[in-house]
Amino acid sequence: METNPFDRLRAHFLKARTEKWGAVAASVGTAVTFAALIALLYLFADLMVWKGVVPSYAQLPAAKKRAAADEWATRWSDADRAEAVRRVGVPVAAVKRVVGESDAKAPPSAAEWEGRWRANAYLGLKDRVGFEAAETYAGDPGADDDPTTPPRLGLLSLVVRERDRWTGRAIGWVAAWNPWAWRPGADRDANPSYLAGLFVLAFGLALVRGVLLNATAYLAAAATLDTLTRVRRAVYFHTYRIGAPTVRADAVAEPVDLFTRQSEAVGEAVHTWLTSAFRYPVQFALLLGIVLLVNFWLAVSFLLLVLLGWVVAGQVAAYFQQEARAAGRQGAAVLTQLRESMGIIRLVKSYAMERFNQSRVERQLAEAGRAHWRRMRGNALSGPLLLSVAAAVAVALLYLAGRACLGGELGAAGLVVMATAVASMSVPVVGWFEARRTMRRGREASAAVFEFLDRKGGTAEAADAEFVPALSNRLEFRQVSVREPGSGKPVLDDVSFAVPAGSRVAVVGPDEAAKRALVALIPRFLDPTTGEVRMDDKNVRWVTHESLRAQVAVVLQDDLVFGDSVLNNIATGDPGYSLPQVIEAAKVAHAHQFIERLPYGYETLVGDHGYSLTPGEQFRIALARAVLRDPSLIVVEEPAGPMDEDALALLDDTIDRVAPGRTIIFLARRQSTLRAADRVFFIRNGKLEAAGSHRDLWRENENYRRLQVVADATAEAV
Repeated sequence: METNPFDRLRAHFLKARTEKWGAVAASVGTAVTFAALIALLYLFADLMVWKGVVPSYAQLPAAKKRAAADEWATRWSDADRAEAVRRVGVPVAAVKRVVGESDAKAPPSAAEWEGRWRANAYLGLKDRVGFEAAETYAGDPGADDDPTTPPRLGLLSLVVRERDRWTGRAIGWVAAWNPWAWRPGADRDANPSYLAGLFVLAFGLALVRGVLLNATAYLAAAATLDTLTRVRRAVYFHTYRIGAPTVRADAVAEPVDLFTRQSEAVGEAVHTWLTSAFRYPVQFALLLGIVLLVNFWLAVSFLLLVLLGWVVAGQVAAYFQQEARAAGRQGAAVLTQLRESMGIIRLVKSYAMERFNQSRVERQLAEAGRAHWRRMRGNALSGPLLLSVAAAVAVALLYLAGRACLGGELGAAGLVVMATAVASMSVPVVGWFEARRTMRRGREASAAVFEFLDRKGGTAEAADAEFVPALSNRLEFRQVSVREPGSGKPVLDDVSFAVPAGSRVAVVGPDEAAKRALVALIPRFLDPTTGEVRMDDKNVRWVTHESLRAQVAVVLQDDLVFGDSVLNNIATGDPGYSLPQVIEAAKVAHAHQFIERLPYGYETLVGDHGYSLTPGEQFRIALARAVLRDPSLIVVEEPAGPMDEDALALLDDTIDRVAPGRTIIFLARRQSTLRAADRVFFIRNGKLEAAGSHRDLWRENENYRRLQVVADATAEAV
């Protein structure tokens, strides 16, 4: 089964384990604390409604009275009932009737039912909370308490009312461990301490949730940054290993896109996964659990209504959203056609095409209008439709909840908590869908990253590679064929020739990729698909990268300068080169004079975000970089842009200075360079079509002659 690219990316690059699991745990903790706050809201609302008072039998709804009667008849033993009746203060003369041992045939009176209810509550508290709680409820039978002012016992009121449900056991367990929630003072009022305790708990939970939210954000940001750095580092090093960017200048656009836009999408997806992938499902599950606990059948009814609404409205909304996306794609295509129609104004005027082009534009405008209308209609209908169905479900839920309240199956506090929980469930649902969209983009970006990283590099250094000294005999290409990395497109086909050491040769041809591929083979930026490149009869595949590239300097027009100081541009940040050495190389390249005139000399920042240099100045800095390394072979790609005569003269003089004792390979564009070359190699359609002096090729090869004529016609400076 194919692995999800996003899962694979997390496995390979999400290595900050402490931050990763810390963020996940903190995000889950925020969901748990939110659910705990909802539970406290239930306790608070119940306290506000009942004020800690245990209801009398007369206050019970019919359903609760029936449940109390069944419990009294079946749950307790005779001894328990008799003892409880005495403890709650029923007069001795009425004990038998309350307990049910009297011979009287008349049904129990209201007072007798009240006694049974109080005894029932006593036994329930004794069973759920403990003897002290039951005695607190019963009070002192001999005390002179005001019967019109019942005791306010905080949490015990809820325990009594919920004792016949399993939630009563849970609340009773909480009450047993927290007597401050029900133990009254001298005035038999436990509510102040209970309310204060709820406030302290709520404040503490809110504080903990705030800390967890900040911890989630901090840890997720740290883990995301580490992952993003690892992904970008992998893309950078693999770009360095593969050969496509050395063949085509535009091939670097793909790794740049992966390095920037796609990596950002991956980072957003990782951050979302850490903060939302676990938090929202847990929060939804906890809120759903609260709703089910408040009233199971009401919650089931709500879920069925939601499911029905989703089946009906969700599918209709999905249809409209799909139509909106399709209309958006159609509109984008029509806008492209409109841009083309606007871009041929000169052609329209030249050939009197006004009527024809106007009819095209009108047709395209109509199509664009229809597509725009479909897109707006889809977007306008899908959202309101879902909101309308959600409102209908909410109204139906309120109706059912009202019926449950009137029937005594749901209290006011339960209604408040259910409404709050149901409303809060929209947050994790919406957040989850947003997170899914973000992670879907991250999955697509991850697939693009791995498609790039899985490409074979092909220029790994051999384990037994040997050192190669300076070129002293010849450089030879033997039946070299190259296919473009990634696409597999043929670039070179069975090319063979030799370059004697110390010579000056030129490579020309109409295909820039073929010429660049040829010179990229020398320092092993790229390896041949078949054939071999030999330096002094040593296959460059079997020599160390360091020794090979120390002997080969490459000056290409796309890599003349980078955004840094002039000093670092020439020395490439290598501390092994002193400033006097850099200055000497700059003097050889005729760069020292203009560098001295820069605002900060050799410390001036240059490049896209620094001081702007002319093409000739950039080229001389690149030549100084090559000269500083004292290589035995230099590859020079002549500038394609316009340069003045003085700059060209300085470049020619620099080449003349560094040429003695070195092999120079030109990717030539000027006839003066071709005339000065010892030998010219003409590559066409990936093959070596001709080789010889410029004069011979001009005289004998028509394709070469045509290429030079076109070059002369388009050149702005010679």
